[in-house]
Amino acid sequence: MKSTQILLFSGLMALALQLDHLHAQETVFDFDSNSIAPHKSVNMPLLERYLQSYDKNGVFKEETIFDRNSVIYKDDLPIPEVKRYEEILGISGRYELVGDVKLWVEETGEGVPLVLVSGGPGTSLHYFHPHFLKASQFSRVIYYDLRGVGLSEKTSAEEGYNLMQAVDDLEKLRIKLGIQKWVVLGLSFGGAITQLYSLKHPEKLLGMVLVASALPMSIDIGLGTRQYDYQSKEERKRIEQIYSVNGKRAFPVHSETVSPDLQQKMLFNAFMNGDWKRRHLRKWTIKDMAMYARYEFVHDKNYYRDMLNDYFNYDLKEAFKSCPIPTLIIDGEWDLAYSSEKHELTKSQFPNAKSLLVKGAGHIPYEDDPLIFFKELKQFLEFSNTYQTTTLQAWKEKINLEEYRKRNMIQDPNFQNRKKAQKK
Repeated sequence: MKSTQILLFSGLMALALQLDHLHAQETVFDFDSNSIAPHKSVNMPLLERYLQSYDKNGVFKEETIFDRNSVIYKDDLPIPEVKRYEEILGISGRYELVGDVKLWVEETGEGVPLVLVSGGPGTSLHYFHPHFLKASQFSRVIYYDLRGVGLSEKTSAEEGYNLMQAVDDLEKLRIKLGIQKWVVLGLSFGGAITQLYSLKHPEKLLGMVLVASALPMSIDIGLGTRQYDYQSKEERKRIEQIYSVNGKRAFPVHSETVSPDLQQKMLFNAFMNGDWKRRHLRKWTIKDMAMYARYEFVHDKNYYRDMLNDYFNYDLKEAFKSCPIPTLIIDGEWDLAYSSEKHELTKSQFPNAKSLLVKGAGHIPYEDDPLIFFKELKQFLEFSNTYQTTTLQAWKEKINLEEYRKRNMIQDPNFQNRKKAQKK
C-alpha cells in the first residue's frame, strides 16, 4: 500500500511539471504505464484512477475548489453502474397513497419525527443518503420523494406542478403517517416549500430547519453570483458543450428536448468536467457523481420549469419577523449558490431563529461537516420537542397567504435580464 502511494505521488509530481495546472486537456495519469497519457481513450475501470490529489507523503488529500484543478475530458464518458444507497444500506421503502398521488416513502430511526424535503427543484430523497443515518440515532427520519420526483408518481401535464401542491402533499403525508406534529427540514429549494408549509400549517410544526435554503423573498441573495468563481474558462466551455443539443444550450432538466437518459449523461459528464464547483466545496467521488446523475436529479418532464416559475410568484419578505415556530438556519460558508451575504440576510428575516454558518462547508453542510451539523440538529430537535408557545394562534391569525402571492421581481432572472437589456 505504501509503495503504491509513493508511485501515485511521483506520477502526480511528473504531471504537475508537464502541465499548466489550470489548462489540462483530458489528461490522465495511466497507472499501468506509470506515465501521463493526454487524450487517451480509457475504459471505465480506469476512471477511479484519474487525477487525484496526494500530499507530499503520498497520502490521499481531498480535492477542493481552492486547488483549482482543471481536467477536461474531450469525449463523453459512460456513467458507471452503481447501486442505490437503499440497497447498499439495507433501507426499505414503500408507496403511500397521499390524496390523489402515490409518494415513495422511507423511514429510519425512532424519536422526534423529522421529515426531509429535498431541493432542486427536482432532486430526490436519495440526496439525503447516507448522511441522515446519523439523525436516525436520535429521531424518526422520514424521507419522501415529492410528487413528480424520484420514485413517486407523476401528475398529468394539464395539472402540472406548483409549490402549494407540494405543501398540500406534505400535510396529507403527515396525516397518513398518523403524526400529530413534526419537524420539517427543507434543503435548498425544499426550504421554500418548508416556509410555505409553516405559514399554512404552523400548528402542525414542532420546528423547521432551513438548510442552504432558498428565500422566496424580494431580497437580493445573490443567486448564482459565486457559482463560476472556481471554474476555468476551459471547464465552462466544455460544460456548455455537454449541456447543448444541436448546438443550442438545453439545461439538463427533463423536457421536450432532454430525455431522462440524456439528462443523466449530461449531468455525469458535466460534473466530471468540473460542474461540481458551482455548488460544492469538495470534489465528489465518481461514485457520487454517478449516483447524482442516475438517482438524485430525477423528475418528470417540465417539473423543474413549473416549480421554478411558481417560486417567483411568492414574496415572503417580512412574513417571519414575529414567527414563534422554533427555527434553525444552517448554511455553508462556501455555498456558491448564493452570495457571501446570504446567511446574514436569512437571519434578518428570521430574527427569532437559531443560526449556524458551517465553516469550510458548501451547499450541503451535512456532507462537508457531519459532526457539527448533526450535533446542532440533535440539540434543536430536543429543544423543539419540549418547546411550547402561547403566541402561535395569534401569529397564525395574522397570516394571509394570498398577501404573499406576488411576483418576486428581485430574484426573477427573466425580469432582471430584461432590465439589463433595457439599460444597454
